Amino acid sequence: MLASGENAGLIPDQADNGVIMLNFANGRGLFLAVFGLCLSACSHPLQIIGEGDITSSSGERGCSLEEFEAGEDVCAVNLVVEDYDETYIATPRSGWKFDRWYNGCNKSLENECRFVIPADIVRDHWGETAPPLIAKFRAETTGYKSLFIGHSFFGPMAKGMNAYADNAGFTTHTQSIVFSGGGTGSPEALWNNETKRAKIQAVLNAGDVELFGMTYHPNYPTLTGYQLWFDYALAQNSETRFFIALPWATNPGDFEAEAYHETWKSFLSDTLHTMIDSLREQYPGVEIYVIPYGQAAGELYTRFANGALPDVRSLVGSNGTGIFRDNFGHADEILVDLAQLVWLYAIYGVRPETYEYGPMYMTDLRDIAESIIAEHDPHYDAQ
Repeated sequence: MLASGENAGLIPDQADNGVIMLNFANGRGLFLAVFGLCLSACSHPLQIIGEGDITSSSGERGCSLEEFEAGEDVCAVNLVVEDYDETYIATPRSGWKFDRWYNGCNKSLENECRFVIPADIVRDHWGETAPPLIAKFRAETTGYKSLFIGHSFFGPMAKGMNAYADNAGFTTHTQSIVFSGGGTGSPEALWNNETKRAKIQAVLNAGDVELFGMTYHPNYPTLTGYQLWFDYALAQNSETRFFIALPWATNPGDFEAEAYHETWKSFLSDTLHTMIDSLREQYPGVEIYVIPYGQAAGELYTRFANGALPDVRSLVGSNGTGIFRDNFGHADEILVDLAQLVWLYAIYGVRPETYEYGPMYMTDLRDIAESIIAEHDPHYDAQ
């Protein structure tokens, strides 16, 4: 047992196999106060936010919603004696969905969370309590308070999320959008612009932004802008989740369709996914994911080149006649509509094939959107 004032903690580390190893270490200050409840056990409380239950693979632990609300010891204490090897499972109640774990589990583990602590470490810390393992559940149709910042290859999809989310039943979805054209709409450039930065910070300062979406621009290829905004947003609301939405490339007419398509996909896997890996490592426990909507342009361009896109007359057109409305690559209607389906799935998990609203074309955009979703590495989706 630690003496009063001694600094100790269970330090959560994410193992390569997805198992959480909690290592006791002095001087980190993450948690543990002297609990004094029992000198022959540790305490690892279980807590619930929303409506759901926590069970365990052993069947010997867990915390139902009723037990948590009643403050029963199975939740409030959850004693640990000797070896602690347990997998917890979060199960939502009807009308709710599992959102995330807090204090010990990486989001990629979905609704399961495993702890492995040897008996000798447990005995070294008898009489202490760890921060609670929290399972958060969210009503199925609860929308996010969102903030989207970006450029003109990002803005139309961000703007359209209000209607798409509402039609999908997420009627409490709200959003703020801060726009700036071209490279000036990248996260770093928006941070460097005092006027734009103040406008974005004013939204974040309310402390209730739940979803913060940003874009990418090659003029600012480093993580600097993302890190600046992550730090600021998390200081206002530590539960903020983030996405980076990767747009299509500019000047599509300079490429053959297949090369245009494959170049984008290579960039996604080789560069953007690597950026996400780095950000997740720097911000453990924070939800960070990708919206691969830029693939929509390559899918449509390839079909057009193969004579399999009857809804448009040209690569570049206007008012619905093209895939792009100018040579630079701004989206015409069909591209926005397809990309919007990918956004809706990425943010709210709505399968395009089940979405009853949205675009009506001879081409099955829902099927194309499903193929984009299926092809994307799920490790980089929202979990």
